[in-house]
Amino acid sequence: MFALIIGVVAASVFGIIATITLGQEGLMTHAWVDVVFWSLIGAGAAVSAINAAWECLPCRLSKLSHKQSLIDRLCRNAPCAH
Repeated sequence: MFALIIGVVAASVFGIIATITLGQEGLMTHAWVDVVFWSLIGAGAAVSAINAAWECLPCRLSKLSHKQSLIDRLCRNAPCAH
């Protein structure tokens, strides 16, 4: 979640700086500004999704093995352990 917030903040700061530098008319003529803006948000969302999956993956794999010692160790602090 934190990475998504950082991505949105970075995209907002980039949008403000791009508007100041290029002007309103310059934003309409440069297509790369939109690409960078949405890429910053997308990168933040991707990192958040990877972090969420990575926290749950070891726990879920240990449950597939049905080995109680792995389940106890890996699922103790996992947010998706329930």
